Amino acid sequence: MMMNPQQIPSKILISNLKKSFGSKHVLRGLNLEVSKGESVVIIGGSGTGKSVLLKCILGLIKPDSGSIKIDGQELRGSSRKLIAQAMTKISMLFQSSALFDSLPVWENVAFLLLQRRQYKRQQAKEMAIQQLAAVGLNERVADLFPSEISGGMQRRVALARAVIHKPEIIFFDEPTAGLDPIFSSVINSLIVKCVKELGATAITITHDMVSARHVGDRIAMLHEGKIIWDGPAKGIEHSKNPYVDQFINGQSDGPIKIEV
Repeated sequence: MMMNPQQIPSKILISNLKKSFGSKHVLRGLNLEVSKGESVVIIGGSGTGKSVLLKCILGLIKPDSGSIKIDGQELRGSSRKLIAQAMTKISMLFQSSALFDSLPVWENVAFLLLQRRQYKRQQAKEMAIQQLAAVGLNERVADLFPSEISGGMQRRVALARAVIHKPEIIFFDEPTAGLDPIFSSVINSLIVKCVKELGATAITITHDMVSARHVGDRIAMLHEGKIIWDGPAKGIEHSKNPYVDQFINGQSDGPIKIEV
């Protein structure tokens, strides 16, 4: 059942967000609200601004104007200290997994715990092994290096790393990119499991409509820098929006024009 924003407080609230790179206007007054504990998937074609949106929330890119609030705290224009505090609530699973090749799997998973010096190395390793088990990987994997495991296993390791410190907000950037349908299904199920167990708020950006329907409570479509449709994941086939219909059905003909 989709959550009612009037009953559940906003975890993330983005208002009239704009970002341009020279003459290229990427975000053109984007508005998005995500309730606490809700999983929202953002779809849209390549170059429509999905990754730019995440980078703006993470503070990696400075928006030109607009508002970004987490738990009611305005991030845009805030002090570094307040932004850093907000960022401790957030974790991310990167499209390429982004594991450190020079570190064994367990150190990749426990990287943040070790960086924050919250635990001794043996404690951190034990926690990493437990988290690996939660994503279906056995203890033998812990001492291997990323190059010694498959792409699907690497994505599981990246997921374990993303959730080990129990974040309140998780971003997923194309979580099934490059995976075969079976591994994609496994990753989708693990994402749902981890998010629900944590009670986390999630934003996923993806082109994979199977993944979008699986992990999302709600789907929002980004086109030309704005959210043009927003609704329940289960009802997207009945959106009655020609842009959404063209995108989810993979049609070449429609209002979305592809530059060749």
